Amino acid sequence: MFKNRNLEGTPTEELLEEFVEFVTKTDKQIEEEGRESKKKSTELKIYIAANNGFVPDDLSKSLQNLLEEEDINKNPREFFENHSFSVEPVNEEASLLVISNPKYNTDEEFLLINDGEYLKALTIVKKSIAEDTIEKLIRYLPQLDRIFLSSENLREIVDEYEKRDLSGFTAKYEPFFKDEYISVQVHGGSEEHLDKVQDNFDARAKRVVFGQRNSPAEAVKGTVSQEGYASVPRVRSGSDDVGLDVIEDLIETCETKDQENFEVEHRPERLTPGDHIFLSQLTLEDSDDKSETDGGISEKLRDADQGSVLDGLTICIFEEEVEDDAYPTDASVAESLKEDILDYKQRYRYSSIGQNHYLVYDSERGLSFEVVVSDKDLKVYSRSNTTKEGLRDFYQIIDDEFNSSYKINRVSKKVRA
Repeated sequence: MFKNRNLEGTPTEELLEEFVEFVTKTDKQIEEEGRESKKKSTELKIYIAANNGFVPDDLSKSLQNLLEEEDINKNPREFFENHSFSVEPVNEEASLLVISNPKYNTDEEFLLINDGEYLKALTIVKKSIAEDTIEKLIRYLPQLDRIFLSSENLREIVDEYEKRDLSGFTAKYEPFFKDEYISVQVHGGSEEHLDKVQDNFDARAKRVVFGQRNSPAEAVKGTVSQEGYASVPRVRSGSDDVGLDVIEDLIETCETKDQENFEVEHRPERLTPGDHIFLSQLTLEDSDDKSETDGGISEKLRDADQGSVLDGLTICIFEEEVEDDAYPTDASVAESLKEDILDYKQRYRYSSIGQNHYLVYDSERGLSFEVVVSDKDLKVYSRSNTTKEGLRDFYQIIDDEFNSSYKINRVSKKVRA
């Protein structure tokens, strides 16, 4: 698409407009695709990853440092050694990445947009090629993490936009307390169909397909999945501006949802060496102030000069939405969580510090958090070293491997000065 072109200085919006032009189709082409149930061209793919210090222009240096590490795993080593990577800066935020495979003489292009906090990769290569190139690059670079959305987020991305209609979905239900797996894929569905699937089977959306109208015809077809992935299969001819709006809105909304779900704004900090104060969920809920709490700490202690600051607390609550007479007790949920996740996943070490209450250490991230099972929900409490990456990872593991029907509600409050 951009091969052998000098893109230096090209504004990002112009590059996005070229992607829109690539997936633009006439009414006749759309009708033909509908009759044949086959796409005439590849769709625009958008990957969104949280960025913790990755600079595209320094990719070669990053890869060299990784390959010099003795404990690098076989799969990433082979991937990096079997491909070559070139990055050409385009403007202050965008770069063109080309991943080449000398064995097959292929060169695949990806537009990288980096705002510092998130990296976006846009491409029109086939999905199978993307899985073997950009998806692996993001997975193997330690500074990048694909975002992960809740099922509720997917519905919100459609519902919160006035001219956006649900037109298909993939939904799943896989509970920890039943030997049951339900997967439903609906083409040409609606909000009503998804509601029925949720009500009858407890299945939640893992991927949604939507159409965006342009008075009144559908102008853009789009999809969003939980794993930080969106696509635009087509834009109707004459609706280029709507296509551009959809791309920009999908990226911004996905990033906002990620921050709303997992941002750790306030943490319980050390007051004196070897001494920690932990704030309880109850003190946050009892506080009338939506942004601050006294945390149950005496005024004398709050005002004392301890040499550091007690900042506050962030709690990420995984709320169970399923109503089931056979739902297990909190003690049984806690035991299943211990057996299925904390014992089973080698990355986690834990200790029981109360009733249905675990202190968890994430050895891959080097951080800790607390988990309390309460009224079917999992309440994940921040500690002084908890990060949004650790919370996001934990939620994704829970959603993939434990229980697929939790939504997220984050509570974060600063201790009142």
